[in-house]
Amino acid sequence: MLEGQFLLRGPVAVHVQGNHLFIDGTGQVRVDLAPGGATLRVAVISGSSRLAMGTRITSVRAGQQIALKTGQISDFRETDPWYAAQFRGAGTATIEATRGGVKLFRGGAASVNAAVGDNLAAGERLTTDTGAWAEVGFSGGGYLRLTEQSELSVIAIDKTAQGREVTLQLLRGSAWNVVQKGQGGYKITTPVISTAVRGTVFRVDASGLVKVFEGQVALPSDEDATVSQGQQQQQGGQLQPLTPDALDAFNIARDAERARPLVFKLDPTPSSLRELALSARSLPDATVTATIAGRTVNLSAAEGAEGLFRLERLQDTLPEGEYAVQVKATRFGQTVTQTRQIRLDRTAPALSNLKSSVTGRILTLTGQVADAGTAQPLLTVAVGDLRYTWRVQGNFRVLLPAPASAVPIRVSVQDGAGNESYAALP
Repeated sequence: MLEGQFLLRGPVAVHVQGNHLFIDGTGQVRVDLAPGGATLRVAVISGSSRLAMGTRITSVRAGQQIALKTGQISDFRETDPWYAAQFRGAGTATIEATRGGVKLFRGGAASVNAAVGDNLAAGERLTTDTGAWAEVGFSGGGYLRLTEQSELSVIAIDKTAQGREVTLQLLRGSAWNVVQKGQGGYKITTPVISTAVRGTVFRVDASGLVKVFEGQVALPSDEDATVSQGQQQQQGGQLQPLTPDALDAFNIARDAERARPLVFKLDPTPSSLRELALSARSLPDATVTATIAGRTVNLSAAEGAEGLFRLERLQDTLPEGEYAVQVKATRFGQTVTQTRQIRLDRTAPALSNLKSSVTGRILTLTGQVADAGTAQPLLTVAVGDLRYTWRVQGNFRVLLPAPASAVPIRVSVQDGAGNESYAALP
């Protein structure tokens, strides 16, 4: 560790600017390494630790801090619990929606534009610009919305008896939280509230403001005290009646939009196709995918047609044959699936034994059509500028007016996938 702020939980051993730090048992330590060396310290919040500075090992207990420049120990009193605004959710933390400038910082690399579907890993940070927001959902239940000019950090990803648990820290700005009843595994700790969250819609700011719109959130100072629906509290202040502002109005409206039922319709698909092509309709912010032969591809949103999704063709061509295609729309935990049977067919129908004869004013045409994919391919006979069509399979015999003069006669047969064979008669 060379620069920054860190919260460490024991048992662990790390190097802090060249000094070896040991944290015992379940100890908790904050390390502050300000740029330029303004503040360089190790402070023990709970438990105990040992710091090796050169050849000397110094024990530091809870409520004490040690200056890395001088090795001097002094009393520690927490006045800046930046690490306290943490969110815990079961499962995987995934970016579910974004609007505007949302950046993802991964380690020491430059930021990248955050994308829907990105999973957050330990050590990563998520930031929002002015007018931007991002929604982070937990696969184990619950989600939070990081509103504009805010920053969220991934503190840890731990394995627990219940599975995987992700811990997030609100560094600045505001987060709106929705925890539905029955969605276990969602916890939050800030300088104001404890981890007791029960069927709640609430807002928390990094400054310590808490507003509860539904349900209730327990206070850390008194197990029986709560911030309930219609109340708000600022860190160190008294309970006050809830006073919604413009940010709250935005979040409530966004929740209503997010809660819209998922609609999904797969457009009719020919039973036979040369290449797989699909179109479907759903809500504009849904994700639509198709799975065929073990591969899954995304349907793209069509430009200028809100809610229309298309797959023009697969990047890699599949062999001819029968396939089951599963098309799925997903949106914030809602899923609708439809399945279609299709046949990929690139083989033209066989047209054989073609013969013609004229008796008086009648032209008789006989032949044979064979196609494995279409029950009755379309037979077209073009006599000069005139066209005649029939649906045929196997042997056929058709009658049509004989031309008054010698004109070219063209015979073609087309299957349901658009494959065509043709022949010209003298």
